[in-house]
Amino acid sequence: MNLDTIPQGLLILIAPVSLEEVLVDLLLQKNEISGFTSSNVSGHGRHHAESSSQLSMLEQVAGRQKRVQLMMHASICELQSLVAELKQTFSDAGMHYILMPVTEAQPI
Repeated sequence: MNLDTIPQGLLILIAPVSLEEVLVDLLLQKNEISGFTSSNVSGHGRHHAESSSQLSMLEQVAGRQKRVQLMMHASICELQSLVAELKQTFSDAGMHYILMPVTEAQPI
């Protein structure tokens, strides 16, 4: 099958910093994920304020929560399978994901 015809996607995972190493190890074991990026980010918004029991006192005062963001590009099908696995393994772990189609991606 021609790779140009396989629908591609971008998966963005936003997770508690405490899960960073576990997620990195899991992703490194996935042959279908050829690489990914990780960044330290801050979570803001109503959801974080409403779940203040999960926020430290400093996070409550600052109005932000430290998170880790992981981004990866692969086929939509492979990314959907990964999301299903993450939902099963990390239910109620405070993770959020965004899966979107990629119209173009290639080395420059």
